[in-house]
Amino acid sequence: MLEFLFWVFFIFIVTGYVFKLFVRYGLPWLLTRFMKNQQKKYSDPFNSSSYSGQQTTDGEVSIDRGSKKKAEKEKDDFGDYVDFEDIE
Repeated sequence: MLEFLFWVFFIFIVTGYVFKLFVRYGLPWLLTRFMKNQQKKYSDPFNSSSYSGQQTTDGEVSIDRGSKKKAEKEKDDFGDYVDFEDIE
């Protein structure tokens, strides 16, 4: 019985120490890595790696039009117009 309590206490101490080391060293490393990835992702939104559109020269305009079915579906699902009047 005493040996079992010793092992439980030992595992509790070791787990606490590992958690303390993770909070001190692992968590800041993970946060800085995450922040660097986010900064890289959002620093230049129109670079070639994150922008899936075609490369255009300055002044050239391109319009991407969706399918007509999708536009008609969105138009049909808009809803009814309700005109509210003020009651005095």
